Amino acid sequence: MDKITKREKMIVALIMLIVLVFFMSKKKSKENINLSDSNNINQEVNIKNNEILEVENDNFNEEIYVHICGRVKNPGLIKLSSDSRVIDAVEASGGVFEDADLDKINLAKKLKDEERVYIPKIEEQTSSVDIGDGNLEGGQININTAEKSELETLPGIGPKMADKIIEHRQNEEFSSIEDIKSVSGIGDKKFEEIKKLICIN
Repeated sequence: MDKITKREKMIVALIMLIVLVFFMSKKKSKENINLSDSNNINQEVNIKNNEILEVENDNFNEEIYVHICGRVKNPGLIKLSSDSRVIDAVEASGGVFEDADLDKINLAKKLKDEERVYIPKIEEQTSSVDIGDGNLEGGQININTAEKSELETLPGIGPKMADKIIEHRQNEEFSSIEDIKSVSGIGDKKFEEIKKLICIN
């Protein structure tokens, strides 16, 4: 067998180098593709996480409206975040008066949209009242002792009607809740709306 010349050895070596470079190039290209796929997957995961975070933030930032009345300094409709509790409603309304009976109120209770929170006086008789499809949190209003702002929280009772109720009881105390119908402007229909919300002692 003839000996391989130096020239032939160089040709073989060159071919092997070309083959090696080719395979190295293919391997690097594959790694780049895998890296690109990995980056795409990471981007998709980040997008999904951001979408979930946005949904959670939307839920957290949701607002509710609550009606707070009774012995608070600024009764009325207030706007709160959806994770608020009764104590938050009390603070948002300016706090309570000294005669407020907070022992009868669950300050830790979570609030719902359209909820009514009533803060009673000390020694005032209270109870929870269900009307229609809503649950009114708090107690009945004593029509013999309630202040004007408290009377105005009753359905259909505005400032003028509240004045009439106060004027009537100054002349003649209510002996039963039905007696409120003797106040001009309060008929059977209005009485039916408020009878479960009022008391006389």
